[in-house]
Amino acid sequence: MRLFIAREAVDTHLKIAGALIDPKTPMKAKFAALLRSGLFYATWYPRLWFGLRGRFGYREFGPLATHVRFVERASRKLARTLFHCMVRFGPKLEKRQAVLGRLVEIGAELLAITAACSRAQTMVKQDPANRGPVELADLFSRQARRRVEDRFAAVFDNDDLAAYAVAQQVIRDEHTWLEQGMARLGEER
Repeated sequence: MRLFIAREAVDTHLKIAGALIDPKTPMKAKFAALLRSGLFYATWYPRLWFGLRGRFGYREFGPLATHVRFVERASRKLARTLFHCMVRFGPKLEKRQAVLGRLVEIGAELLAITAACSRAQTMVKQDPANRGPVELADLFSRQARRRVEDRFAAVFDNDDLAAYAVAQQVIRDEHTWLEQGMARLGEER
């Protein structure tokens, strides 16, 4: 599922601007891709700042409408953030796996909120007296929204480079001191 979400997120961008980041692409093709992507992003990017439904959209979801509106706003923010990552990291974005992982986790959470709210709404239509699905979807969505906000906050403010540096040290056996005095599994005492 995560690979599907990641592929969907970048597929359009790769089709439009992929030639720009491909080192094998000739300059003439890169220039054409630059013009094509400039035209696309000139209309695409501004639309990410404005919602379609507004404050009163999704009324049909009742008390869950606030979560569905959140998904719409967060989806636009996710697209903007992915674009900002592409601009900031360029072709090296593919090596920033922790950043990409956070973006995919955001997409997965937004999908889960949408599914929970849609399912709850369907169940309430079938049995209006049963408010359980709405209560459960509301609680799940509140918790998922916190996870989404945490992931957004960590996209550009994180310890990824420090963690990578320490991981490289561990690979080079520079932290074997940590193992001293530890009991090993399966060893006799």
